[in-house]
Amino acid sequence: MCGIFGVIGTNQAASEIFLALQNLQHRGEDGAGIVIADETGLHKHYGLGLLDIAFPEAQFLELTGNLGVGHTRYGTSGGQSLDHLQPFADEGLQMALAHNGNLVNYHSLARQVDEQTDEQANDGVNPLETSCDSEFFRWYLARYFKQAGQVTVDGLQAALTELSQTVAGSYSVVGFIKGLGLFAFRDPWGLRPLKLGVRKDETTGEMATAFASESTALTYLNFDVCDSVAPGELVVVTNDGQQARRRFAEAHPQHCMFEWVYFARVESQLEDLSVYQARFNLGVALGKTVKAAMDEPPDVIVPIPETSRIAAIAMAESLGIPYREVLIKNRYVNRTFILENQAARLKAIGRKLYPVADAIKGKRVLLVDDSIVRGNTAHRIADMIRACGAKALYLASTCPPIKFPCYYGIDFPLKDELVAGHRDLAEITEALGVDQVIYQSMEGLREALGNKPLCTACLDGNYPTDISDGQLMSAYRSKQRNDDLSTHLTGVAT
Repeated sequence: MCGIFGVIGTNQAASEIFLALQNLQHRGEDGAGIVIADETGLHKHYGLGLLDIAFPEAQFLELTGNLGVGHTRYGTSGGQSLDHLQPFADEGLQMALAHNGNLVNYHSLARQVDEQTDEQANDGVNPLETSCDSEFFRWYLARYFKQAGQVTVDGLQAALTELSQTVAGSYSVVGFIKGLGLFAFRDPWGLRPLKLGVRKDETTGEMATAFASESTALTYLNFDVCDSVAPGELVVVTNDGQQARRRFAEAHPQHCMFEWVYFARVESQLEDLSVYQARFNLGVALGKTVKAAMDEPPDVIVPIPETSRIAAIAMAESLGIPYREVLIKNRYVNRTFILENQAARLKAIGRKLYPVADAIKGKRVLLVDDSIVRGNTAHRIADMIRACGAKALYLASTCPPIKFPCYYGIDFPLKDELVAGHRDLAEITEALGVDQVIYQSMEGLREALGNKPLCTACLDGNYPTDISDGQLMSAYRSKQRNDDLSTHLTGVAT
């Protein structure tokens, strides 16, 4: 899961991309990159960590131009290094692109690329230089247009039609080719979000166009949000301001439910459904399940910050039970779910939340979480609440049990790491250290999200794409995590 943004038609491209990425920081904290084009060529900068660390002001001011793309990285493929930061650029084509998603069959594709590179002596196109799946798009398009001899909208559409029959997985991509303009495309399932916005300069009358993972990045910069890039659609904004929308693959929408449940900012709107409204709906639906499942109502409803807050408020209102915020968050600690490894997550949880003991002691407490993935946060918080003297402790999840790996960009590719992967409800309850666990129903989830076509593969095992390489992908990801953890521990030791 990453944040992507691209813009054309503004003389402040670098600063606008930086501000947009700040509004997409929640989608990736590993690092960030910006590539800008002007008459002299491509200007690039990449940095590890949060944006304010990754982009020192002096280097940022060197990025000039009116066309560019940016990316915040949440690593699910490739390791933790500058080499794996996006956007990926091709100097020969004068192209840069940023990808949000995951290619399930990347390792098979990479082997084919290596074989073709050996046979064709590179064909004038740089080979794959990293183990990051997103680089495949750079290689593929550079090679396609090298062979075609010219860059056109029709050519890009044809390239993507061919590409869609080659790759399996999720991809929302925004990029530019200097001689053509800005482009964006989305996989046929629309698994990852991608929004389109336009803005008219009231002084000059000139139009700027931007693409972003979420609408909040557009509205922050005063873009009018038009709509989403449709599943299987290519949108090109040429250098002279013309917009072309082309279908490159048949649409089979299956939007990732986890975007509404956890990942997206609450101010955003995805597929014409407000994230705020979706989470409120989830709370109301979960409240009905809680009422039916509990013999005695709790004394207080407590959200696990931050994402579950809206759902907990909705549940408390619908059930007539007091809502209390008794877990106080240290706002200087990053989101624990997207930290790179288990050791980092467990360490961060202990620093992240502090309970208000006086508000808990002697009470029957119902904790509300957006989802229960590995169970790290829930178990540690349960221990905290118990230590404060709670009379009883219950846990409700706005998401049904997550039982299967995600291969499309959410970082739980291993079934064994999921608390519900091999356990029944009683075993989950024991593992989390609470008196009762109550999950959202599948019906409640679908109704809360407006009965939209959803990807629920992590809940029911029904994947929209071929996942033949899924186990191979999971094995590579597990190795990368272990390598990164070893590097981290070595650094600490030295």
